[in-house]
Amino acid sequence: MTFHILEVVILGLMCGSELSVAMFAHPAFNRQPLEIHVRLRAAFAALLGRVMPFWMGGSTVLNLLLLLPFEHLSERAWRLAAVAFAIQALAVVFSLVGPVPINNRIAQWTPESLPDDWRAQEHRWDVYHWLRTCGLVAAFAILVLSMGLR
Repeated sequence: MTFHILEVVILGLMCGSELSVAMFAHPAFNRQPLEIHVRLRAAFAALLGRVMPFWMGGSTVLNLLLLLPFEHLSERAWRLAAVAFAIQALAVVFSLVGPVPINNRIAQWTPESLPDDWRAQEHRWDVYHWLRTCGLVAAFAILVLSMGLR
């Protein structure tokens, strides 16, 4: 039960963070003058680029631990936790091939060093981020549901 509660809390906090970036931070950044926008976006990209690998990876590992026999999940709870794990694992792989390379580039930007396609790269990252966030929110909902079936 400990891993289950811990995983729900950690995944829930991560989903809140991801939603916060998508719904509030980046839209607020987009309303700023270019110089401020670029510096904020780069600072967030650098910070979250350092934190999220541990947060996403750790949360996914915790979910994997739920699937081991010592957690004593019912068959239905185990299946739901397995679906949540699969979604999280796909989100990690998707992140590595989609938003992470863009994020790494954005983290290096300055107002003087913007590439010609910077707006397109930001837009692509935002779309990827929304896709990943929706998947993680679904995984969170499924995981919460699995708790009720223990």
